[in-house]
Amino acid sequence: MIPRPTQPKVLLGVTGSIAAYKAVELARLLRPLCGLRVVLTQAGSHLVPVRALRQASGSPVWTSLFKGSNPIPVGTPSGTHPLTFVPHIEYAKGADLVLIAPASADLLAKLAFGIGDDLLSTLCLYAPCPIWVAPAMNARMWNHPAVQANVRTLRARGVVFLGPESGHLACGEVGDGRFAEPAEIAHQVGSFLGNRELWKGKRVVVTAGPTQEALDPVRVLTNRSSGKMGYALAQAALNRGAEVTLITGPVSIPAPVGAQVTAVKTAGEMAKAVLGGLARTDLLIMAAAVADFRPAKASAQKIKKTGRVLTVRLVPNRDILGEVLKKKRKGLVVMGFAAETRDVGRQARAKWARKPTDLLVANRVGEGAQGFESDRNELWVFKKGSVRPVHLGPDLKSRLAERLLELVDLKRAGDGR
Repeated sequence: MIPRPTQPKVLLGVTGSIAAYKAVELARLLRPLCGLRVVLTQAGSHLVPVRALRQASGSPVWTSLFKGSNPIPVGTPSGTHPLTFVPHIEYAKGADLVLIAPASADLLAKLAFGIGDDLLSTLCLYAPCPIWVAPAMNARMWNHPAVQANVRTLRARGVVFLGPESGHLACGEVGDGRFAEPAEIAHQVGSFLGNRELWKGKRVVVTAGPTQEALDPVRVLTNRSSGKMGYALAQAALNRGAEVTLITGPVSIPAPVGAQVTAVKTAGEMAKAVLGGLARTDLLIMAAAVADFRPAKASAQKIKKTGRVLTVRLVPNRDILGEVLKKKRKGLVVMGFAAETRDVGRQARAKWARKPTDLLVANRVGEGAQGFESDRNELWVFKKGSVRPVHLGPDLKSRLAERLLELVDLKRAGDGR
């Protein structure tokens, strides 16, 4: 299939991971979204037939840095003469994205150390576009210190990781290392390709994760927020081309590549970070689970166990969202969140009446709910001008993030500056 001139181009690399057979389904899903080119490593060719990838992608599948190279005319200062076709240059030219799915531990090591000993790894050294990887391997391999060191190196260099997920692996074990679902990968690629210029020049601030309030030097008051919803929203805003600042409480997940990260612990620190950048913000997404209370006085020393009942006096924290709404200027869009354990619709509507944000996103948390510490969520979105809330999900938080941003109108953001 020859890509149309207006189509973005994606180069799909398939490595010798046990999940290589899933690349056939991924290629089929990507095909309508872009002009697709496929590179298959030698190890990968032992796990997935070239013919299957060719049929799914509708394009040739390249497997070698040297085999099949044809002399083509190449201009030089002394004139034009036939030189050997340079595949790692020609295949990557014009690519809008290099997607390696699945990516093996071997490929991650090559990318980290700049090794180019086959077509795919050499091509990545040349590619002038973003590189995304979807790792798939045994849990012990994924968690090996050498692999994790390579992952940190690549993330710092701007490589985007899709997964891996946790679950049942091909080897029969359970743990991290499972290949992300092809449909989810294709969704992320489609979002990036279709929206990457949509919010160019817009400034988005996202708060995420929990806050912590010190009880003593050892203990804190906090909550179960994982930060996954806020981080998914930050990634979705980046996919739309926005400049993103992520103000995050303590979490254990990697920040989206390209976001400017401000790490905070307490509600007071989060308030200072949010309010300090308000004048330069087009969209503020308050997805963090901010502690409503803090100890009136934190102990300077560890509180010892004595057998007696301990009473802790709590005082209210700053109402960050309330302060934002008091200072809200024309052109600033504010999205608030409400996490409830019961009567989600009634509780959220009451909060919305007290704090009339442009959008209020409500979800249920607590025992058996999908919100905290989960990759999935179910949302009810109250929006100005709408009589009834918009119901989203249940679905993956990454998809819900995209759908939430579709409800935001930033066309008039910045008015009144």
